[in-house]
Amino acid sequence: MINESQKWSSIITEEYNVKNPEKLSWMTQYARNHEVYEAMQTQGVNASNGIYSTPLNTLGAGNPMMPVGVGFNKGGFGTGIGDTGADFHNPLYQVGSGDIPMSTLSMSLEIAAVTIGLELVPVIPAPGPWAMLTYQDFPYAGGKLGRLNETWVDGKGPGAENKPIYIKLLNLNVPATEKATHAADFVRNTSVTVAYTLGDSSDEVAKDAKFKFIGFSRIDNSMILEVVDLGDNNASIADVFSKPVTVTVGAYKSAATQVRPDLVSSAADHVQGFANFFKDEEGNGSLDPMTRAQNETGVGNTIGTRIFSKLVQMGAYEVTGSVTRQQIQDYPLYGIDVIGKVLEALQNRISQEINNRILDRVFKLGVENYKVQKDYQAVDLNLFLGDATHTSMQLSNFSAYRKYLGIDGKVVADTTIASAVKNTAAENVTTHQRRIMSRVLAAANLIANVSRWGRGNWVVTNTQVLSALQDCAAFVVAPMTNTLVQDGSKSLYFAGSLAGLNVYVDPYMTWEDTRICVGRKSDGNTPGVVFMPYILADTVQTIVEGTMAPKLLVNSRFAIVDAGFHTEQNYYTFMVQALDDAYLI
Repeated sequence: MINESQKWSSIITEEYNVKNPEKLSWMTQYARNHEVYEAMQTQGVNASNGIYSTPLNTLGAGNPMMPVGVGFNKGGFGTGIGDTGADFHNPLYQVGSGDIPMSTLSMSLEIAAVTIGLELVPVIPAPGPWAMLTYQDFPYAGGKLGRLNETWVDGKGPGAENKPIYIKLLNLNVPATEKATHAADFVRNTSVTVAYTLGDSSDEVAKDAKFKFIGFSRIDNSMILEVVDLGDNNASIADVFSKPVTVTVGAYKSAATQVRPDLVSSAADHVQGFANFFKDEEGNGSLDPMTRAQNETGVGNTIGTRIFSKLVQMGAYEVTGSVTRQQIQDYPLYGIDVIGKVLEALQNRISQEINNRILDRVFKLGVENYKVQKDYQAVDLNLFLGDATHTSMQLSNFSAYRKYLGIDGKVVADTTIASAVKNTAAENVTTHQRRIMSRVLAAANLIANVSRWGRGNWVVTNTQVLSALQDCAAFVVAPMTNTLVQDGSKSLYFAGSLAGLNVYVDPYMTWEDTRICVGRKSDGNTPGVVFMPYILADTVQTIVEGTMAPKLLVNSRFAIVDAGFHTEQNYYTFMVQALDDAYLI
């Protein structure tokens, strides 16, 4: 197995010039898997040694026969299937019966080598047409004397000791403006009242549940509350929020709305003071360590665990191509392998589809993170470059606004963006361009702040923004480390680095589409988007009965998965807008 992996590692490095250790590792794994999966069935080989059966009782047509190639890489005759992907076009190629299958491995590796989206997210080859992903969470669960309920929101019994310690109100959104207005109310340990009703419409009874305000979730801006008294010993958290409720925190009062409660994840939302379980006469805990006497009053608060599963089904893309018999006859006169060229076109189509789907997902997740951070801590990195007479602009007037979509495919709510240009006398086109660099760096560090897994390490944008970044690459007044070049020596996709972030250009983004997505590539074991290929590219060639000409099909099966909790925190998308193009270039 080790020798086979080393073989594929050498082949991939030599044939496709892949030298990145991480990419080489998963491509080697993928190649080895499919070398086993696609072990070709030949005469004299036991059927258990390959996945293609050759039944002996096929009447009339004879036994299926797999093709046998010449093995260019072996320097002589051999099975050769999957070595280079070119065996089929050699005159000595021995065709099999029925449809003419061809090894899918070579084309798969070519797609892997040219799909830039695979540079942005980790690749984990899927073991089959579906996969089960499992996640474990560690919520703040039962109280220090919890007996009936330690793990979920339905515990019943007198007092808070049988309820979860903390809960969060998932869909009760408090905008940043409301937080600022009621800053004096949203203070730790402020009393919170939730007015609710028990019973059905014929015998509803009004109740008041008591909580204490802890803070806002850094993950989704949800309100985090400490459970005090539900107003009814037989009620559970689920009972309290089974119907629309009104939440009051000091002078702040929400509208009557249906609220969904949930436990608070200790890994995502750190609640200070949790390790101090001692309460004073007013029921307030302290952030400081307990004294010995306080420590002797009980045992520590409880952290529970829960486990989730996500079923991932592989999706598929499929394209076909065809040539005529005359093309096969005449193209070789011009040195053109027409079937090979059609395969390249089909391969490129699949490659671009995969690339676009990955980019679409990370851009949308970046918008989701934008929405949360704007509500949670009033961060808005959208950049408007105006002048003394244009102090602000509506987000809906940005040229890329219609493409500024969340994961639900809807544009974000409109807002006003203040002009970043405060001192017009000291501003020029280069300082405007330099501001884009600062926003990219800020987005990378914001990702580190909210995800706690690390800062962003890549950027994807369009050619206009890239031109602006390249134009001020050597800005000496306030230099920023970068390897951006102006001579066009970098490839079409990769343009260099900026503050340690790899900068990529999506050529399908139009000139006015000035979105910028900053992201962090995870290692496959931390939250983030993951590309899971089952079959990167499978090709089949048949002969069309009506024309007797070849027809080709390329199929790819894969999944793009939001793996782990809160994957959106690893991406941030913002836009740049100027009064006219002169501000950027």
